Amino acid sequence: MNRTLNFAKLWRHQELASYRFLPYLILVAFLAQSAFIQSVNAAMVTFPLFIEYSGGTPPAGAAPWLTAVFDDEDTPGTVKLKLSTPGLVGTEFVGEWNFNLNPAILPSDISFSAPTKTGTFTDPVINKATNAFSAGPDASYDIEFDFAQASAGRFGVGDMAEYLITGSGTGAGLVALDFFFLSDPGNGGVGGPYRTAAHVQSIGANDDSGWIAVNPRIRPDGNIPEPATWLLMALALGSLGLRRAG
Repeated sequence: MNRTLNFAKLWRHQELASYRFLPYLILVAFLAQSAFIQSVNAAMVTFPLFIEYSGGTPPAGAAPWLTAVFDDEDTPGTVKLKLSTPGLVGTEFVGEWNFNLNPAILPSDISFSAPTKTGTFTDPVINKATNAFSAGPDASYDIEFDFAQASAGRFGVGDMAEYLITGSGTGAGLVALDFFFLSDPGNGGVGGPYRTAAHVQSIGANDDSGWIAVNPRIRPDGNIPEPATWLLMALALGSLGLRRAG
C-alpha cells in the first residue's frame, strides 16, 4: 500500500514538474518560429558554398570557398549581387557559377549591370535561359556566369564582383528571394538539386577541379536549421525547470 502511495506521489510530482517547464518549451518554439519567419522575410539571401558534390576535388582552403549575397535592401525591383572567393587558395579559380530564378520570372526580364570589381579578372559572360545550364552532374540552372579560363583573367583568390540586377516585365517586383530556388533535376542531372553551384579549377599540384554548392536545407540567411539543436535547447530548459521544481 505504501509503495502505491509513493508511486502516486512521484507521478504527481513529475506531472507538476512537466507543467512548470512547459513555458520554457513554448519559449523555445516561439524563438524557432521567429527565426524562421525572419529568415523567410529576409531582404538578403546568402549562399556560402562548402560542399563538393561531383566526386571531384574540393578546394584546398577553409570553407566556405565561395560566397554569393543577394540583397534587395527592401526595395523590390532591383537586387544587389556580390560574388566573392573567401576560401580559395593558390592558383584556384572559378570557371563557372550558376544560379536559379523564380519560375514565375522570365530570365530575359532581368538585366545585370557592369560589375564593380576587386581584382583584375575578365568580366564573365552572363547567360540567361530557363533550365538551360548544367553544373557538372547537377541540372538545370537559369543563370550562368562563365568566367575566363586564361590565367591573366581568372576569377580567383581575393577577387570580388558586385552587380546591380534590375527586373522588368515579369521581374518588375524582383527581390532577393527570387534567387532562392532549387535547380531543376531535368536534363539527366544526377546531382542536387542545389540553389547555386560553381566549378572551381586548378586545385592542388595536379590541377584538379570540383563542383561545389550549398547545403540544400540552407535558410536565406545562410544558416542551416538543425532540429537537434532545438531539441537540446528544449531538454536543457526542461532540465532547468525540473531542478527548480525539485
